[in-house]
Amino acid sequence: MLLFKIFLAPVLIALISLAGRKWGPGVSGWLLGIPFNSGPILFFISLEQGPQFASHTALGSLLGILAWVTFNLVYSYCCPKLRWWHSTIIGWIAYFAVAATLLPVKLSLVWSFLVVVVTLALVLWAFPKAQSVSPTGRGQYDLILRMVTACGMVVSLTSFARLLGPMASGLLSAFPAYTTILAVFAHRQSAAAAVTVLKGVTAGLYTAAVFYLILAPALLHLHIAAAFGLAIAGGLVIQAASLFYVRRNP
Repeated sequence: MLLFKIFLAPVLIALISLAGRKWGPGVSGWLLGIPFNSGPILFFISLEQGPQFASHTALGSLLGILAWVTFNLVYSYCCPKLRWWHSTIIGWIAYFAVAATLLPVKLSLVWSFLVVVVTLALVLWAFPKAQSVSPTGRGQYDLILRMVTACGMVVSLTSFARLLGPMASGLLSAFPAYTTILAVFAHRQSAAAAVTVLKGVTAGLYTAAVFYLILAPALLHLHIAAAFGLAIAGGLVIQAASLFYVRRNP
């Protein structure tokens, strides 16, 4: 099980990175809407802690999108004026501030989903304008860094899930680790590339929202494999639809 954790997430994030190199920063960001990070975390939590714990964690992950999208927007406004490390620190502070605010919040699954969907629409509207950019260049170590981050995130969060509790585990599973890496390496190319990546991520987060909406109740009524299969199928439908937005707003 440990070896599976170590290899699954890095392989997935490597595939996203390679796709981004081929089709550009907007597409690489859009692909992060698929819950490659929190999906494996929730899967391992469901195996180790049980479906009920994982169902509550999925609700926390849904609310965690609000903190994730806050990072996206804050970084996008910082990057034209600040260096990448300043933008990252300010974005992370914004993420943790929102996550801490959400920790005691108790909303039903449906209300949480509606709040997330409306917030995503407002954030997309509020994004700064970005010029058209070419595909991001290949950083010498960025692919390895992304894979190592993926491995560490999955192993650490699944290991400490019981200590953190379902809500905190869910919120932290939405921590924008992969998003940060994509944004930073795009930012080193240009601020416009970073904004394009982050806007793509935000558009793709509708997929994650639908994934959690389906997964949370499905875990309580279906076998784990069936619950994840149903959630993945629903999420991919939304992911395909969001591609039209990304292609119209390159």
